Amino acid sequence: MLHLTTLIALIATLELLLAAALLKRYIRTKRPLTLCVLLICLGLFIDAFLIAIGAPAGGLSENVSRLRFIAHGALIPLLLPICGYGLKAKPVTMKILWGFTAVVMALGLAHAFAINLDVTEYSGVLRHTMAGSSPAWARIVSSALSFGTVFPLIICGIIVWIRQKTPYLFLSGLLMFVFAGLGPAIGRFDLIFFISMFGELFMIAFAFLYIIHDEKINP
Repeated sequence: MLHLTTLIALIATLELLLAAALLKRYIRTKRPLTLCVLLICLGLFIDAFLIAIGAPAGGLSENVSRLRFIAHGALIPLLLPICGYGLKAKPVTMKILWGFTAVVMALGLAHAFAINLDVTEYSGVLRHTMAGSSPAWARIVSSALSFGTVFPLIICGIIVWIRQKTPYLFLSGLLMFVFAGLGPAIGRFDLIFFISMFGELFMIAFAFLYIIHDEKINP
């Protein structure tokens, strides 16, 4: 049976491969949608990679581990402009959406530096988590980043499915939501961080499939 750390390292490797494929595609097409998905993928890779090397490295410093929260806070909000690009929003709408996204990213970064971190260990995985002593506003921002960005992706995915006859964006958001909620649903709160990684992987993979589809329809 594979060790949990090994499985997380495998997920990190798959995310790195997806990031490489997205980078190659972005260099060729220069599409902002592809760049947004690429940056989110890199953020998820950083998260999985740092968790994977935590125990083998003998425990990462708090400053290094905080990079996970910085990447999450700064890059996950890019799901919002992804919705706009998927819906083919007008330039004026995209400017407003990018302005709102910038505010969310600033809050995400602020929360990453404001939270207190605790070291937790589960099945050989050593990682820093947000402590209960963290400021209330930072905990609210953390929850909003996790679910407040996925719900718009699901809703936009439904609209894109109806208009463009492709379910990829919808599946991207839906699978992220399902895997994020699967841990609590089965009573495994200790495995939420691991189970949600599969949702993150599916989210990027299906977003990538949408990019490929969109390039064929709108070359």
